[in-house]
Amino acid sequence: MIKLNMQVSGEGANLVLIHGWAMNSSVWHDWLLDLATSYRVICVELPGHGDSDYRERWQMSELLEAMADQLPNCCSVLGWSLGGMVALAYAGAYPQRVNKLLMLASSPKFVQADDWQCATANSAFDTFSMGIKDKPVMTIKRFIKLQTQGVEQAKQMNDFLKSLLKTSDDDSPEGLVSGLDILRNSDLRGDFKRLTCPILMILGGKDPLVPVEAGQGSISLNPDVDLCVINNAAHVPFLSHPLQVTQAVERFMLTDEASL
Repeated sequence: MIKLNMQVSGEGANLVLIHGWAMNSSVWHDWLLDLATSYRVICVELPGHGDSDYRERWQMSELLEAMADQLPNCCSVLGWSLGGMVALAYAGAYPQRVNKLLMLASSPKFVQADDWQCATANSAFDTFSMGIKDKPVMTIKRFIKLQTQGVEQAKQMNDFLKSLLKTSDDDSPEGLVSGLDILRNSDLRGDFKRLTCPILMILGGKDPLVPVEAGQGSISLNPDVDLCVINNAAHVPFLSHPLQVTQAVERFMLTDEASL
């Protein structure tokens, strides 16, 4: 069984945060302090990321089992990027345990297919897959730059994200490869379509990884999705536009399920 690193702060209803690929729980930064004034925030660190002791390859099913073992029986789950796909998979596998699902710069399918063009091109993942095995630090830095391009204060956000990296070219990349495999191979559109819990999607209008068209694509799967688009944001809206993201989250969390 995978043992997940978790940090808990604040008081209130349980809100689980799951970070994105190659990152760790420190990415939530000051935004976590805002959330912790209203919620009991549980930050989950993915295996092979951050301070995780788990250094082996892992599968989504193993991760979901570990989350079910360690998380409260009742919680809302917010995931960013890869974390959004994990949150969606968890809600699909354990629907009775998830009150609300919040997907931040994420979608049910991260990579393009013939019937899903609103996603990242396969060629981009070919590049990342090859690079993460040979030069993980350089590859992750390229990925970070892609997440922040085209927005104000891109350099500051880029520098902040790079400061969180806890890997070196001598480290085992197995955990990172596993996360990248999930991004590349997972198709969670069926789970997304079947979900009955309230769903909030927050997308950036300038996101090159999860294009804004993914919002309408997701609504075509599940028309009850609450979609929020932040026009001038890219892939890290909680860093570039924290107030707008917080307002969207709070509005959604305060909405009664019966009125959705």
